[in-house]
Amino acid sequence: MTARETVVPVLLEKVYKLIQDKLDLAHRPLVTQLAQHLFSNVSHDDLTQRNESDLYGAVVSLWHHINEKKADEISVRVFNPTVSRQGWQSTHTIVEIVVPDSPFLVDSVKMALTRLDLSSHLMLHNPTQISRSDSGSVVGVSSGEGVFQSLFHIEVDRLSSKAEMTALKTELLDIFTDTSLVVNDWLTMVEKLKEVTDQVEQQKESIPVDGQRFDETLAFLRWLGEHNFTFMGYKEYDLVSVNGDTELQPTKEQGLGLFANSDRVRNVKLSEFSDSARLEAKKPYVLIVTKGNTASRIHRPAYNDYIGIKKFDKSGKVIGEHRFTGLYTSAVYNQTVETIPLVREKVERILDASGYREGSYSYKALHNILENYPRDELLQAREEELLEVGTGVVQMQDRDLLRLFVRKDPFGRFFSCMVYVTKDRYNTELRRQTQRILKQYFGCEEEVEFTTYFSESPLARTHYIVRVDNNNMDVDVKTIEQNLMEVSSTWDDRLSESIIANFGESKGLPLSKEYMRAFPRSYKEDMMPGSAVADIERLEALSEDNKLGMLFYRPQEEAADSKAVRLKLFYHSAEPIHLSDVMPMLENFGLRVIGESPYEVRKTNGTTYWILDFSMLHKSDQTIDLREARDLFQQAFAAIWAGELDSDGFNRLVLGAGLAGREISILRAYARYMRQVGFPFSQQYIEDTLSHYPDLAKGLVSLFGKRFDPKLRGSAKGQQDLIKKITEQLDHVESLDDDRIIRRYMEMITATLRTNYYQVDENKQAKPWLALKMRPSEIPDIPAPVPAFEIFVYAPDIEGVHLRGGKVARGGLRWSDRQEDFRTEILGLVKAQQVKNTVIVPVGAKGGFVCKRQHTMSGRDEIFAEGQRCYKRFIRALLDVSDNIIEGEVIPPKNVVRHDEDDPYLVVAADKGTATFSDLANSVSEEYNFWLGDAFASGGSNGYDHKAMGITAKGGWESVKRHFREMGINCQTTDFTAIGVGDMAGDVFGNGMLLSKHIRLQAAFNHMHIFIDPNPDSASSWVERDRLFNLPRSSWEDYNKELISQGGGIFSRRAKSISLTPEIQKMLGTKKASMAPNDLIKAILSMEVDLLWNGGIGTYVKSSNETHTDVGDRANDVLRINGGDLKAKVVGEGGNLGMTQLGRIEYALTGGRVNTDFVDNVGGVDCSDNEVNIKIFLNGLVSNGDLTVKQRNQVLESMEDEVGEIVLDDAYCQAESISVTEHQGVSLVKEQIRFIHTMEKAGYLDRGLEYIPDDETLLEREKQGQGLTRPELSVLIAYGKMVLKEDLVSDDIANDEFHAQQLMQYFPTELRRNYSQHMDNHPLRAEIIATALANQMVNEMGCNFITRLQEETGANIVDIANAYAASREIYGLGQVLKSIRELDNISSSQAQYELLYHVRRTLRRLTRWLLRNRTGKQSVRALVELYQGDVVAITEKLDENLVAAEVEEHQAMAQVWIEQGVTAELANSVARLSSLYSALDISTVARETGKTVQQASKLYFNLGDRLSLHWFLKQINGQAVDNNWQALARAAFREDLDWQQRQLTGQVLNCGCGSDLDVIKALDEWMESNSVSLHRWESILNEFKVGSVHEFAKFSVALRELMLLNLNCMSKD
Repeated sequence: MTARETVVPVLLEKVYKLIQDKLDLAHRPLVTQLAQHLFSNVSHDDLTQRNESDLYGAVVSLWHHINEKKADEISVRVFNPTVSRQGWQSTHTIVEIVVPDSPFLVDSVKMALTRLDLSSHLMLHNPTQISRSDSGSVVGVSSGEGVFQSLFHIEVDRLSSKAEMTALKTELLDIFTDTSLVVNDWLTMVEKLKEVTDQVEQQKESIPVDGQRFDETLAFLRWLGEHNFTFMGYKEYDLVSVNGDTELQPTKEQGLGLFANSDRVRNVKLSEFSDSARLEAKKPYVLIVTKGNTASRIHRPAYNDYIGIKKFDKSGKVIGEHRFTGLYTSAVYNQTVETIPLVREKVERILDASGYREGSYSYKALHNILENYPRDELLQAREEELLEVGTGVVQMQDRDLLRLFVRKDPFGRFFSCMVYVTKDRYNTELRRQTQRILKQYFGCEEEVEFTTYFSESPLARTHYIVRVDNNNMDVDVKTIEQNLMEVSSTWDDRLSESIIANFGESKGLPLSKEYMRAFPRSYKEDMMPGSAVADIERLEALSEDNKLGMLFYRPQEEAADSKAVRLKLFYHSAEPIHLSDVMPMLENFGLRVIGESPYEVRKTNGTTYWILDFSMLHKSDQTIDLREARDLFQQAFAAIWAGELDSDGFNRLVLGAGLAGREISILRAYARYMRQVGFPFSQQYIEDTLSHYPDLAKGLVSLFGKRFDPKLRGSAKGQQDLIKKITEQLDHVESLDDDRIIRRYMEMITATLRTNYYQVDENKQAKPWLALKMRPSEIPDIPAPVPAFEIFVYAPDIEGVHLRGGKVARGGLRWSDRQEDFRTEILGLVKAQQVKNTVIVPVGAKGGFVCKRQHTMSGRDEIFAEGQRCYKRFIRALLDVSDNIIEGEVIPPKNVVRHDEDDPYLVVAADKGTATFSDLANSVSEEYNFWLGDAFASGGSNGYDHKAMGITAKGGWESVKRHFREMGINCQTTDFTAIGVGDMAGDVFGNGMLLSKHIRLQAAFNHMHIFIDPNPDSASSWVERDRLFNLPRSSWEDYNKELISQGGGIFSRRAKSISLTPEIQKMLGTKKASMAPNDLIKAILSMEVDLLWNGGIGTYVKSSNETHTDVGDRANDVLRINGGDLKAKVVGEGGNLGMTQLGRIEYALTGGRVNTDFVDNVGGVDCSDNEVNIKIFLNGLVSNGDLTVKQRNQVLESMEDEVGEIVLDDAYCQAESISVTEHQGVSLVKEQIRFIHTMEKAGYLDRGLEYIPDDETLLEREKQGQGLTRPELSVLIAYGKMVLKEDLVSDDIANDEFHAQQLMQYFPTELRRNYSQHMDNHPLRAEIIATALANQMVNEMGCNFITRLQEETGANIVDIANAYAASREIYGLGQVLKSIRELDNISSSQAQYELLYHVRRTLRRLTRWLLRNRTGKQSVRALVELYQGDVVAITEKLDENLVAAEVEEHQAMAQVWIEQGVTAELANSVARLSSLYSALDISTVARETGKTVQQASKLYFNLGDRLSLHWFLKQINGQAVDNNWQALARAAFREDLDWQQRQLTGQVLNCGCGSDLDVIKALDEWMESNSVSLHRWESILNEFKVGSVHEFAKFSVALRELMLLNLNCMSKD
């Protein structure tokens, strides 16, 4: 096949062009030919990075070189060309050689460069036929004539020194000299061998050698001559004796080849030989075959082969040798042994000697080993040695062993070592180590040479030659072998051994197979096999469920006090753990990660594990004792990984203070609590403090333990000692901040009453949440208001707080989203709850929790499920620390040390976010077997559904109806306009906007839409709203647009702007053509309208003095208005927090009608409480077996309507009370201020917090004729009830049978009818009675009734309550009140309030009379029995016994009311209350004198008239008071007057005897007999009649005269 025409590279074309351009004509073709010849087989790679001028320069340089030398000259030039001198340049040193052509040149030159450690960068060489003219100048290049010369152009590493360049030149010249010697004498040496062979053959008989061997030797020598040996030198030696020594002497004839140079030939004394060499020399063999001791410089860099043929004399004695040196040709190495004489016989003999049967496995194996054995060895080694090697290798053939065979060179110059090892084990590392071991063992100076051989055999063979000066030494092959075995044993071998040693053979073997190749190389380099076994144990323990294992350790190399530690994580997954997941966790432990090595471990079955090895430095000042720290750290880390512990800086205490993860979570929980109560330090600062003072941190944890560990039973002494110790340690704390933090911890721990820290679940595991029950009042600087009890719940996924205003408290649980300050939110709500709950049995409570992982979730359902899970956890935590009641006995929770008394009442309710969670809460209650059962959370599936009942809206509507009534409108029969916040799907809005068919809803908005209907039709819009209400999940979008009046519509709040129709402009009173949605809402809120109904979430009205930030509802900042801008006449607050309190007050001061949210929407909480208390009652019956659960549920359901009525009645009465007080206006301001002061002093009321104005503001208002506004009165009423409720929970009240009726009245009729006998067993009996009584008293008597009477009489609350109840019953005022309330929408509300106030005043006076006149503890029933009959009798005949003028007065008063629509009967009876007040005095007199009531009555009234006592009483009542003392004086005057009148009546009655006494006659007689005294009295009265304004002193004097009159009359009797 012909080679492709090569394309001439462009570069070379340029070179040829330069030759054409630059040289003279004669030389051009010759130089061009030279160039083409030189470059003919240059590789293209060699041409890159070169330029034409340098190549041209090189060619021309060589051309000159050829020209300057003769054809047979050897010339070498070594130079560094420069442009200035040679005209071209190169970065390398140039070697130019021109020599006559001969074999071996290229090999030898390359070898020389290698020996001198020079790299060749370009070597151009070609034997070139050069013809010269006679004068010697070149005339033809490669023209087919002339002699061949070898031309070399070589570029080698640049040599800078002259010496190096000279050395290179000398070396090359030497080689060429040698080569020419060898080449020239080659044929002669072949001849010589033949000659010597023939000579030996003739001597066959006389030489003492085994004939067969002799023949082999001759055959071998002849075979060598047939081109199987490259001859390089020959010399003949004689063996002669010199002075008793034998020595080999070269003969006089010149040697051939290299030995032609006589320097290379010398005498050798036999005594200098080593023993083995001497033996060898004297052996009766013809041949000595061995290796020379120098490497060849020609052809191949191998050591020369040495063939010595002994010379024998006639008698067969050795007399000298023919020595040939050279190299075997490749044939010797490549032909099979069968073809090589001498060797083939050797092999046969070895095979025979082996004893293997021909054809057997071992025979073949041995044959194969010898066949592939290094030829040099086969030639040189003795048969015994070869046999030993062969059989040795056969025996190890299939075993994982390593064998070494050592052969000494008979001439003592080297050891030949054969190492056999399995192919798997052979690697460069093993080869290097073997070289090292051999070199060391044999004490060799030079590098050990090696040749490795692989075949299909499982073994690899490496032949090492160790050159020594003298190999005469004993060799312990086994020792070397042992060392080599050690070197060859891999990491995997050692692992395998360790596994089996550790796990035993049966378990270990399969394991070691699984992990044989599992570990990556990096792992093997870093770890010992022993530690891998430990890792395997951990890996084997992993599974899908248990994905993470770990080992925290300190490397052995490190000292015990070192900061360095390591952590191995074992992870069962195809993906490694991401660094960013682990690093922050480790950093939080106070570890600085300085390195991480991931190792992927792949078992043979394909399972993948990851081992991550972190090397770290520990930051703390303490030294870590790893034995103790390991478990703590590993448990904590595992818990963090599993999400059971938080990862933050507190974890530094694991290593820093030796605290367990759970113990740290105590400190963390308190820190989180500090955050919630606004403690000024950040969590990070607290973390730093504690890790700075680990001993104090430990102290705090053990203080917690001393206080709560059930084993220690909360011993006070232990705590005291520890607190003392910690306080002492605090003296060494420099920073004041740190001191504050630690002290705050102590205060919080000692303010903690209970914890569930020591409780375990059914699996004996600690609870994953921590509940701390505290008494916040014991924590300094806690923000007001301060709840009575608080439970703080902490877990990594949830935090929550439950605040209670007292022992019996209720309120909802809110799912909050204010992670950082949810307690602030809950605190605000609990305050509202406190005032709201005044209507119900429990005081206020509120709970809230945050789901801390919520932000990682997406999708409504996922978040909702998380909320439910957290809610259940939160409730479990609350129940963990609450007492239970079982069979009437209080049972404390297990493993909880209590530092407070029994406290079993815990109820929860729905709130924002948890509306549907009641069943969940009840399921937890059941799980805990909590005594409240499903009364725990109201409104569950077996409870009252507020939305279905519409109870919250209906309660609010009571207020709305009252506001309208006060304006003279009945909103149930008269159309009125309304705007609203919310939509028909909502409970409060939806229900509320259906409560009157006369609502004309003009506008409403929720978070998505704005609804506007400028001129609505009340009837059709009601129907449409009703449809939407019943449509599930409806929105304003669903409203039938056709029913909206002209110009109205439904607008999206997302719209950029909304254009306003003329109708909307008119409705809003604006001229703007369009508005942004938020501005439109603002305009709606400030439009003129009758009612604003709030049924939404958010705060829409503030006062002008508040900023939006103060309000704390960012979402609605853009549309909130000020109270002064709200033009609706009435506001109904169905929703919470629709207005700020200051906003309400501002609105009320401008004439708006509003209560507060807690008054208006009390319906919901009231209903829930009724449900809870009814359930508590019924659950008692269920557990006694009186009812089944199913029956219970039926009973509950059947009472729904009545419960609703009870609730609405409460709402009605509360609003009424506010109205009555408001109606009295300014006249009550002073009393109210007094009440406010009382509440403040007692620590109940925080004026600022409740926005009650200061005294100056109130007095200022009084001057302007304005009293307290309704929102302010609402607060006062709430506080009045709150305090009273607390004080009335006493046995004196609860055990009074009269008050006990309150308990009956509390429950619906069905329960009263069927189960009244069980009611006394109600666990909250006392609380229910107290609540009912307190509500009744405050609603009927106003907020300050009790405090006023306490001040005036000094009586205690129980006595006041009893006197009030008795008076009310004696006079039948309950019925009167009922009648007044029935006048709604019949009479004017003003008239109603007047009547109510009259009743209120009378009742107060009667109560005071009883307190003054009936000392000693008397039951209500006894008081009623004492007076009721007499009062009834006096009432019946009142008009007969009164003086005519007084009767007229009463009737005139009644007439005014009758004209306002009050029924005549009611008007007359209320008008006569002022006279009837005296009935108690009359009854007393009658009893004391033994006269009839009628007699006493007639006399009493007439006496009063005749002595002008009644007129005087009016003067007293009409006397204005400026301050409290004057008010007290006035009350005292009244009492004195009553008492005097009673005494005088008694005196008159005592005059006459007999039952038919004519009282008028008796009176006349009495007056006559006492005329002097009476005259004095009259003159004093005349003084009074002169002016209308009197000073208090006058009254004092007058009453003194009256008393003297009384005494005088008495003395006369």
